[in-house]
Amino acid sequence: CSSLMPGSNQTAGVNNSNATAPPPSNSGSNSSSPPSNSTTYKVEPADFTMTSAELDKEFHKEGVTDKDLEKYANKNIAVSGRVSMLVTEKKGTVQPWVTLYAPGVLHGVSCYFDDADVDQMKRLTMDKMAKVQGFQDDFIVPKVSPRLEHCQVLEGN
Repeated sequence: CSSLMPGSNQTAGVNNSNATAPPPSNSGSNSSSPPSNSTTYKVEPADFTMTSAELDKEFHKEGVTDKDLEKYANKNIAVSGRVSMLVTEKKGTVQPWVTLYAPGVLHGVSCYFDDADVDQMKRLTMDKMAKVQGFQDDFIVPKVSPRLEHCQVLEGN
């Protein structure tokens, strides 16, 4: 179901380049004014591009192991989906985040924003489609929904 096709870097529903990119840079000069919906941010190329349901399904599929999910470790992942939770204020040490919907209780892809990038969240609206990119570190737990860090809004409304 997600095996590589010969001669291709593509898997079903996944755009996979073999380049390893660092997390998006937080050293932008966009702090002088809040971003509008047309503001463009510098974002590293995505190693994977998929829907939130597809990524969540990968993490929750029957029999999934650490080894199966290793391909996502230390990668930039662009995810599109419907905004199902939007927390725009820091709660103690927990960064602001958005969850993009995936079917199931406690499923979805959570994307956490750095302090310098929180203004981008103004482009997100509950129950509307969005595309967000973040960095998946190497702490991956099978059967637990993905958690992306250093997120950037690619498309909002």
